[in-house]
Amino acid sequence: MRKTLTRHPIMAQLPEPYLARRIAHIDTWLEAGHSIKVYGIHRDPERAGPILSDTIAAAVRAAVQEVLAENAADEHSHGLGFCIVHVGQEAVWLLVDWWISGGIVCQRMLSAPLAQPENFTPVSGPALACVWELVITAHERNAWVRHMLTAEPDARCYLEDLLPAGRY
Repeated sequence: MRKTLTRHPIMAQLPEPYLARRIAHIDTWLEAGHSIKVYGIHRDPERAGPILSDTIAAAVRAAVQEVLAENAADEHSHGLGFCIVHVGQEAVWLLVDWWISGGIVCQRMLSAPLAQPENFTPVSGPALACVWELVITAHERNAWVRHMLTAEPDARCYLEDLLPAGRY
């Protein structure tokens, strides 16, 4: 017997079926004393060319520098982290994550309108990440455990441990 998914009374609408998106490591930047692995996601998995335009990449880099300078310049930060730039359906999302105090990851989320993808502003509402962004976050969590939460932490190995490019 086939089970039919019904809408929960609180849900305004049922979620759309999952479609893979293109994800790739773009670069590793040194910004505000932090080495940051930069990942990109694009809503169109068939899109040819780079995930980010030069304009968006420059705006992202400036935003990452500002977030880290304002939020991660203290003795608790390990100077390592990652960011995710997601060219999505509704906006360009930017998640800036950095590691502190052993195994804690901190995050600031920003967004920019699709029509003005270089104008990032902080997201004020409650949000963590979407299902595509969580693919990268899960990889980064596992890389952190493998390379940093050991008897001999190895930042170089952490920075070299990248999620392979593909459709996720």
